[in-house]
Amino acid sequence: MSRGPGNRDHPKRGHAGGAYEVVASGEQLARTLMSTGRTRPAAVVAWHPGTPGNRIDVGRIAREVGDLADVYYLENGPETFRFADALPAGAHVYGNAARVYSADLDWLRDVYRSPLRMAQGPGGAAAAAERIIEDVLSRVTAAPPAAVQPKPLDVMSGVVKAFASAGSRAIVELAGGQSCSIQLERVTPPVRLDWMLAVGQAVSGLYDPAAGTLDIRALKVLPRLTDIYASGDLVLALAEEVTPKAATLTLFPGSSWSVPVERISSNPLDTADSLVTEGEVVVVRFLREKGAVVLSLIDVDDDGEVLVSPELLRGGTPWLQAGRHLLEGAVTGAEGTSLAGEEGPPAAAVSAPVTPSPALISVQLSLATEKAEVVRLQELVKAGSGAGPELLRLERELAALQGELGLERRHAAAADGLLAGMAARNAKQAEDLRTLRARNREMQQALKRSRDDATEAFETADERVRHDIYLAWVRTVPGEDKARFPLPGTFSMGPAFAASLYSRTEQGSVPKALKAVVEVLTGLAERSSAREVHPLRANDGGDAPQLQREDGARCFRASIERGVASARRLHYWRTADGGVELSRVVVHDDFKP
Repeated sequence: MSRGPGNRDHPKRGHAGGAYEVVASGEQLARTLMSTGRTRPAAVVAWHPGTPGNRIDVGRIAREVGDLADVYYLENGPETFRFADALPAGAHVYGNAARVYSADLDWLRDVYRSPLRMAQGPGGAAAAAERIIEDVLSRVTAAPPAAVQPKPLDVMSGVVKAFASAGSRAIVELAGGQSCSIQLERVTPPVRLDWMLAVGQAVSGLYDPAAGTLDIRALKVLPRLTDIYASGDLVLALAEEVTPKAATLTLFPGSSWSVPVERISSNPLDTADSLVTEGEVVVVRFLREKGAVVLSLIDVDDDGEVLVSPELLRGGTPWLQAGRHLLEGAVTGAEGTSLAGEEGPPAAAVSAPVTPSPALISVQLSLATEKAEVVRLQELVKAGSGAGPELLRLERELAALQGELGLERRHAAAADGLLAGMAARNAKQAEDLRTLRARNREMQQALKRSRDDATEAFETADERVRHDIYLAWVRTVPGEDKARFPLPGTFSMGPAFAASLYSRTEQGSVPKALKAVVEVLTGLAERSSAREVHPLRANDGGDAPQLQREDGARCFRASIERGVASARRLHYWRTADGGVELSRVVVHDDFKP
């Protein structure tokens, strides 16, 4: 939280003794208000940017009670929702309103001991400020006690019984039978607890009976790469950040490497983000090249043994598991690293939490306002039991407001249903995307292994090319036409042809190229408009000369595929004696021979 106004919409900070704090984190403010040891009441003043005329004068409140209370200024928006989520139901502040939270925490047991003061107009804003000042004065009962030295905490042992709050809390049953919790924000590294601990696991730490927490920071383990991995091992890594050109992979917190797309796929047309999903746990090969650590997703065998990830807490579980992926937008630890996940069956995807829409936020605010108004009217009805006609009017007004409240609840339920449907669709799409990317990686590995196996059957790459061209001729030319379109007994290949032919990993890419080669060698290509055979010219000009070598050979270009991205072409030379020399398989925009 910052001191004084945070932008031009805030009132000017008052003189000495009239300072207040502008809230930057609603969750942190809630933890401060609920903490033991506070000696002064706290006034939280909320303001709505859309209704400046109703704004409560926080400067005046700070000047009047600044020496007796802590004053906080909270803008209505995302932080008010985080503030509400971290407090007991009904204890939050919203819109143009204020509330005083006593230091004795009796409002945690009964929220009505800390009434909400709302401002529904300029006059209401002034009245609300007066009532907040009175609430503060009524809560100041004695001078602050002298500071007491904290009692040393005892080491206690227990067993993990469950996890809560998306893995940010672990429930522990201590040896004496009492229960306490382990809090993610007090653990280093800040990884969600159910990624480091398991139900039934024994733990020990410093037990704080006042807060009901167990501090297990002493269990932290610092893994060392030299102790756990050797060059060539298959290991698990978490994809923290993915761009088209690279992926940042983490073996454990504090040990991350940027892996370029060339080490993710051998296909020059692939991008890193088409194969790896942010938050995905992937299998990588750990290598050491000239003493440096290198990670690679190429040559990852499906049946290879994958080493277990290190534990981050002594006696804990491996922090990464195959098929358990990171939840986007999950709990962020005290050091700012977001390393939280959602446990589930293998390959299960988890969608990011859906941000409430402006319409839902408006409905929720209206609902909260109407609830407060109903409570106010109920108190008036009780106080005016003998008021006769006034009581009847109030009862009618109460009934009308209760009807409006029911309508708002139905609207909120409908909005919640819409958000739930959107979350389900997002989860399904994320699961499908992750599955497709994983299958893409598996297919590329299978194709590469198939190419490697086929190459080993021949002494040279050229022998393999000639063998594959012959098989393609058998498949392409019908039996009755083979005598008319025979495969030439002699043709040659340039030094780069074999590598360019087999460099593509997409399924079916090599057979397409071989079919085009067969049609060029047999003369069928010149008869087919689909092949678009034409001279390869020296430049883009329509009258540019055809490329020609010193030996008189002329270069031609034929289409292998059309109507697709980066469609491939076949470059070849017609020699002076009429023979064919295969040059290269290239993409559409490559005009080099």
